[in-house]
Amino acid sequence: MISEFKFDDQTRELISVSASVAANCMPCLRYHFAEARKLGCSLDAIQEAGKIGLTIKDRPRNDMAKLFVDLVSHEREGVDK
Repeated sequence: MISEFKFDDQTRELISVSASVAANCMPCLRYHFAEARKLGCSLDAIQEAGKIGLTIKDRPRNDMAKLFVDLVSHEREGVDK
């Protein structure tokens, strides 16, 4: 069952800023950034939301980079023996 809880407008827009950054959606970010400002969100709050989005977005890339380095290192160990 879906809860009847609703975020306040500022929180909803800050979440939307994070999601826009994580999704690489530039039109979405422009819209939600402007809406957040209209609703009185501080630049610090918007910046924090954006940082969260970047963290979400970068996690898979960082995990893939680590896996690649690990695989190459593992193969080098086998070749060098």
